[in-house]
Amino acid sequence: MSPRGEEALVISVVFTSLATCFVAMRMYTRIKLMRRVEANDWMVVAALLNSYVFMGLDIVEAVSGIGMHFKDIPPHILERQMKAFWLTIPFYNAAVLCAKASILMQYWRVFPTHRMRVICWTMITILAIYGTWAVISAFLNCIPVAKFWDDSIEGFCLDKTKLWFSNASMHISTDIAILVIPIPALLAVDLPRRQKIALMFVFGLGGFVCITSIVRLVSLKKIADSLDPTFDNVGAASWSAIECNTGIICACLPTLKPLVARIFPGMISTFDTSRPTRGDTTYRNSDWNGDVSTLGPPGEEHEYGAGDPERVLALVPGTGFRSSIKRWTRDEERKLAQVELITESHPNTLMHPRPVSSDTSVPF
Repeated sequence: MSPRGEEALVISVVFTSLATCFVAMRMYTRIKLMRRVEANDWMVVAALLNSYVFMGLDIVEAVSGIGMHFKDIPPHILERQMKAFWLTIPFYNAAVLCAKASILMQYWRVFPTHRMRVICWTMITILAIYGTWAVISAFLNCIPVAKFWDDSIEGFCLDKTKLWFSNASMHISTDIAILVIPIPALLAVDLPRRQKIALMFVFGLGGFVCITSIVRLVSLKKIADSLDPTFDNVGAASWSAIECNTGIICACLPTLKPLVARIFPGMISTFDTSRPTRGDTTYRNSDWNGDVSTLGPPGEEHEYGAGDPERVLALVPGTGFRSSIKRWTRDEERKLAQVELITESHPNTLMHPRPVSSDTSVPF
């Protein structure tokens, strides 16, 4: 194992371990705290499994001379390295695509408008089409496949440089699209300023994945032009590991609010107790501070923000956000509870906790 090979191996192991920690926290949050596991959770688990395979193949490459000069590697060791390199490409693509699909599936749940869901399904379809091509073409880059690591075999190979660059370009394009898709909704939603900034920061971390994709493209250019690929492949291997694992981490971050609230309740209350504005589209829930009572519907979730994630942004197709939904304050919740008790004691008495304006479009 060369020093450069050790460097690539350490990067792969460290980032895969970080991704594992975030997926473990996500699944703990979903299973233990929320008691509900969705398809997007299993999708990110699939991404992590592919990342494990990718890391295992990185280990094989590291102990097979990656980072060493081509002429210094014995033929049988070089063949083992090239076989591992051949397998890393489809598993890298699968890990990245599953992480992106998980993020789009989260968008589908968080932004419940016809327009947003059409965009999400369109993007998922694009991922499915080009992702299938990326994985299959990586496995069958050469016919027969052994020609990938043995040029002496007769057969046919796709142009590796064009194939890698086209797939990398699609990864970058979809990264940018996934980063941009929620921005209009996040800018328009009426949330307290601190909570909105926190949401935009979490979703904006996807920009780091875009940066890693671009840097990886530069490293691919280097290996494509190289006359010593075993020596120059370290950068591409390292950035591939960073990209697929940071994508997994970014897919997990928006789901961890209940866990953060359990560990650091003061941090969540700092964001959630900002002064609400008229037209706020979320309900104030007190369970973040230890009180499990809520005015929300049964089975609601909170990892994306206060209130039911299916309605947390209360979008109206074609018109933007509902501006007439009012959020209950803590004092109003307390008064409402008192009124409900009185009403139960005197069922024939009709009482209203407060006057309801005529322009309210959603009944309380």
